[in-house]
Amino acid sequence: MGLDQEKPVESVHLEATPTLDPTDIKKPEHLNEVSGSVMSLKVALTSYRNAMLYSLFFCFSAILWGYDMQVSGGLLAAPEFRAVFGYTQPDGTTILPAEWQAAFNMIATVGGMGGSLLCGPLSPYMGRRMTLTIACVISSGSVFLQFFAFTRGVLLAGKLINGIALGMFLVTACAYCSEACPVVLRGITIAMVNVFVVVGQLLGNCLIKAFGGQSNTFAYRIPFAFQWVFPAILLSGVWFCPESPYWYVQRGKHSEAKNSLERFQTGGSIESWLIEIQETVRIEEESASSAGYLDCFRGTDLRRTLIVMAVWTINSFSGVNFVLSYSTYFFQIAGIPTSASFDMGVGVTAVGVLGNICSWFVINTIGRRALFPGMLVLTAIVFIIGILDVVPNYNSSIAMGQCVLIIIWNFFYDLTLGPLGYVICGEMSSTRLRSYTVSIGFFTQNFWTLIMTLTVPYMINPDEGNLRGKTGFIFGGFSIIASIWTYFCLPETKGRTFEQLDHMFQQKISARKFGAHDLTPNEA
Repeated sequence: MGLDQEKPVESVHLEATPTLDPTDIKKPEHLNEVSGSVMSLKVALTSYRNAMLYSLFFCFSAILWGYDMQVSGGLLAAPEFRAVFGYTQPDGTTILPAEWQAAFNMIATVGGMGGSLLCGPLSPYMGRRMTLTIACVISSGSVFLQFFAFTRGVLLAGKLINGIALGMFLVTACAYCSEACPVVLRGITIAMVNVFVVVGQLLGNCLIKAFGGQSNTFAYRIPFAFQWVFPAILLSGVWFCPESPYWYVQRGKHSEAKNSLERFQTGGSIESWLIEIQETVRIEEESASSAGYLDCFRGTDLRRTLIVMAVWTINSFSGVNFVLSYSTYFFQIAGIPTSASFDMGVGVTAVGVLGNICSWFVINTIGRRALFPGMLVLTAIVFIIGILDVVPNYNSSIAMGQCVLIIIWNFFYDLTLGPLGYVICGEMSSTRLRSYTVSIGFFTQNFWTLIMTLTVPYMINPDEGNLRGKTGFIFGGFSIIASIWTYFCLPETKGRTFEQLDHMFQQKISARKFGAHDLTPNEA
């Protein structure tokens, strides 16, 4: 899956994509009226509610990412799971060897890296619906392995294969949402990917709470089996969804693209939207003769790709693995009983859902550069968590204060950085390279998640770094750098059509001037 393996797929894609004749496209006089860029949110929700519903169906696949993430860690605390895949000590306690704990936590992330890169060439060739179908089949098969596993090797194989499907789910959902909705709904819809990730985490917590304490193999088999529900729902409905109109136009199927747009829109003419798509695809095909991973690092696409990679890097270095993965740890230090600390962990996830819902207002009013004030707040909170850890006579009351800060941090994370990562990833790429750029973005996310999974325990664990809350100083330092980058390098893409964004990147507009930049009629 190296970056040099895209050429065979490239050639197939380009040969199958008829060149658009510019004379066949009647460009609209006012491009900013196309695709709902100046439409009110109320009108968009009325006229394009079908587009949003179809997009939400694709977003539903992201629930598996959050669910798997939560179940992987939660089952390590289930005695029956440790007894089957670990060993029982003379005193009756069950142990899962540390190296297998690490492997079990990381293997899905490794699969996600592979699935993300696989989706890059697969989605442009087969379309969004077929890619989602393939991911569902892969996921269903992997759950079969997990459900019937009695050895560590089989279990890890199932987790690895499922990780491939999870990576494909995120890339496909993000790409579809960015292409199916008008501009005014685009950010909100893409942000829904993160909502379903958090809902998946909440479901995972609830399943572990309900079944993890059983004294038979159903303690872990039922949480595994529950994963079959999601691919079944997706497979039953995906072929009732319209294919991406951008994909159809890229394949030269303009009548099919028009049919998709008619299904997205509940009333009125779709001609202007179709013209915009045709014009965007034509200009991008004229500017480049190939589409592959290497093209993401050439010309103006290099800047766009680096922005996507930077945002996902910021996501990991903000301290999300530290704050959320070890929230239960701080609850226990604060003197909260183990069972109650789990319930508090569920509460932290629920606060994340609330933050995501509130983020819709932030995304549509403030825009993508809301990430800058969001990063300032997140930076301040992790520093305060670190400062409280060095206060003399550290006790349970101070630990409780850290617990409160963790909950507040999680709210602001899901208000800004959490959903905006998906939005920026879906909007920043060119149409021609969207699936490749989004794939690189999620590969970057999985890569840094893997690094944090390996390093954060060494920072916090009492037998290693024993930094406890002082880990906040490390991530606070990273967050300062991330805040500076966000201010100087993150463009505002709110309210811009993809063709407008193409022009602005070609003109090398400063990131801080993107939001206020006016396109002349010739530029538009």
